Amino acid sequence: MKNILILMLLLIAMPGQSDIISRNLVGTGADILLTKNYQEDTGMGEIEVQLCSSCTNYKLTIDSQTKALRRDEAITLIQLKMYLNANRKAPMRVQFNKHTKQVFYISLQPKNKE
Repeated sequence: MKNILILMLLLIAMPGQSDIISRNLVGTGADILLTKNYQEDTGMGEIEVQLCSSCTNYKLTIDSQTKALRRDEAITLIQLKMYLNANRKAPMRVQFNKHTKQVFYISLQPKNKE
């Protein structure tokens, strides 16, 4: 019985030891800036994301593992620039690793109709 109690206490303590490694940024397509290190032929390289003029400027990296979505359908990284330019006011979400700054995915949604 004593061993079960110790085991239960250990299991309860474990979730508190985990670390959240990803971060989400939610804004519009205009908040994403493709830097001079962005390679148009591959769709990979560095981007900057700044949600407002006084907000933190995040320097992030798009690589071959990054997933790009438009209307919840996969697009190529090469298509990403075209969609960003065509839909500057459309909602977007960027998820990235807080430590490595690698972008996991960029999701572009249709422009809100108001």
